[in-house]
Amino acid sequence: MSAGTPERAARVRALLDAARKIVDPEHPLGRRARAELPALTGLSPEGVEYALQHHLEVDATDAEIAALCASVPEVPCAHVLLSANVFVAALRALALGLAASPQVFARASRREPLMLELLSEASGGAFRIMSELVPRPGDHLFAYGDDSTLASLRAELAAGVVLHAHGFGFGVAVCEPAADARGEEPCAGEPALLPGGAPRSLTRYAELLARDVAVFDQRGCLSPRLVLVNAPDEIVSALGRELGRALSALEARMPRGALSADEAADVALYRDTMAYAGELCFAGKGCVGVDWQGRVMLPPVGRHLHLARTSDPLAVLAELRPHLTTLSVEGPPALVAAAQRALPKARHCRVGMMQRPPLDGPVDRRVSREGERL
Repeated sequence: MSAGTPERAARVRALLDAARKIVDPEHPLGRRARAELPALTGLSPEGVEYALQHHLEVDATDAEIAALCASVPEVPCAHVLLSANVFVAALRALALGLAASPQVFARASRREPLMLELLSEASGGAFRIMSELVPRPGDHLFAYGDDSTLASLRAELAAGVVLHAHGFGFGVAVCEPAADARGEEPCAGEPALLPGGAPRSLTRYAELLARDVAVFDQRGCLSPRLVLVNAPDEIVSALGRELGRALSALEARMPRGALSADEAADVALYRDTMAYAGELCFAGKGCVGVDWQGRVMLPPVGRHLHLARTSDPLAVLAELRPHLTTLSVEGPPALVAAAQRALPKARHCRVGMMQRPPLDGPVDRRVSREGERL
């Protein structure tokens, strides 16, 4: 443990404590967040409220903060370039910057500058907001965005800048149901998900996965987009229908927000494709596409899932490795262990927790701790 670790942890804890003001619906900053974020993010007011209450990581333990500090090097100066996809991600990104350095410069996405402003005001200026970031050789830049943005940064940044590039990614769920799985709630005293084992209740599994899908309208790098199912066709179809019902029920409580014109076009294309090539289960404003041939297709954002039947989910996961950020495997213990060995850089979690990783470092573990020196 470095000599600076207590100071680093104190900076992170102070930021998390300050963010509680934004969580509080009665605080002026909390009221402003709820008033302005729906228009800026495209999320529904209910979606913004759910994210603030359940996904802003203000309750991190001391052990998690210590792990977060250990996940980044200690540097003289850190720069943070934010993405607009998930507004609560600003808190973790800034926490990582402050864990790395007492001097942090941050730039928001032009589409969603509010969260950075709120965190700055709440923390009393724990970091400096910049209209442009100009890291010098030796500085570390923590950048979040699509792959084209990161490619531009690599071409433009000065030699000697250290880049921590967090780009495109998505989550995958693997489901190998128990032999007696059924589309109903388990009996009293009977677990819906066997400990370390296979789902027994398709209904409960679908409810948990729907929660992972719905938050942020599936725009985050942890959002599950694909489900690999090792089961007979009738079980795969039943799971698709259960997911459709679960997503529809969740939408009644937390409506989906608006889609861009490009996103809406992608949705129309995916629905037409799956209506022809597989089975299409409507899920409120989203849908679930079922493919019994095991074809892997990444569905559009906006609460859409692609179910692919496969007898070898590990082989499919190996092909997805470059973009895989989080993985939920519900099945026999041997399958769970094999997936953990095969994909050590993915975050492994139970279904229902794919969008709630502990604050123990970057959500995306594909990037090395030391970064990339340009």
